[in-house]
This record gives sequence, C-alpha cells and structure tokens, in this order.
Amino acid sequence: MSVKRLLTVAASAAAVAALFSPVSSASALDAGAQSTATARLASGDGYLHVYTQPYGGGRECKWSGNSDNWGSCRNLTSDIWNNGYAGGLDAVDLYTAPNAGGAHACISQGDSWPDTTTGQYTFTYGAGLSQFGKSVNNNISSHRWVDYCSQG
Repeated sequence: MSVKRLLTVAASAAAVAALFSPVSSASALDAGAQSTATARLASGDGYLHVYTQPYGGGRECKWSGNSDNWGSCRNLTSDIWNNGYAGGLDAVDLYTAPNAGGAHACISQGDSWPDTTTGQYTFTYGAGLSQFGKSVNNNISSHRWVDYCSQG
C-alpha cells in the first residue's frame, strides 16, 4: 500500500472515530482550551509578554531583553506571561521603578499571571524598598532577565 493511500485511510478512520465519539461539547471545549494553554506554555518564544488588561486584553508590550523603562505599558499591566526560552536568564525580575529600582517580584520561565488585579501577585523581594509587599498590578516600570528567582 502506498504512503499516500495509507495516510488517506488513516485520516478517514480518524474522522469516523471523531464523528462517533461520545464527547460532550463542554469536554471538547475544555480539552481544546487545555491543549492551547499547554502548547502556549511549552513553546517559548523568548519574550516577556504583558497586557494592559487581564487575560490578554488591551494593549500588548513584549521584550526579548532587559528594559529600563516600560514606556507605554509602564504602570499599566494587568497580565504578565514569561514565555522566555528555558535555560540561563529565563526568569524575569519585575521592578517598581525604572532602571531596575525599588522592590521587585520574579516570574519564572513559562509562568503566567493572567489577572494581577486580584492582588495575588506582590513585590516580594527588596524588604524596605519602595512598594515592597504591594500588588504588581499597574505598578511595574522595568525588568531584568535573571537565571532564577531568589531573595535578593
């Protein structure tokens, strides 16, 4: 049997199986969303992505390197996603002030903080510095790529 014929038969069998599988629409949607989320986290593009509204809404800003000033996204971020490449310099320190100043939070490679308006994500590094313990929502001005998240 030729490869083309074999692929045609396999595709037909898969289509028939999918057509007659007892999958509810909710399960199919959940599985699709889960697959998309898994693929999103598994395939790094080398960028830190931020959005001005939760869940990828509003304007997007993204960087592949360090930034001393977030410009149009400075202090306007409600969704953060570290889609950097795995390996060295894959975590990101997020600072309250320009030029990596003030307290900071750290987001690991592959992590996503889709809704920072909840107050769940705070500046946990830099005790005694400006904004320590405060929410990161609409409060980030700069960032640095680092090897790992740690107290410091």
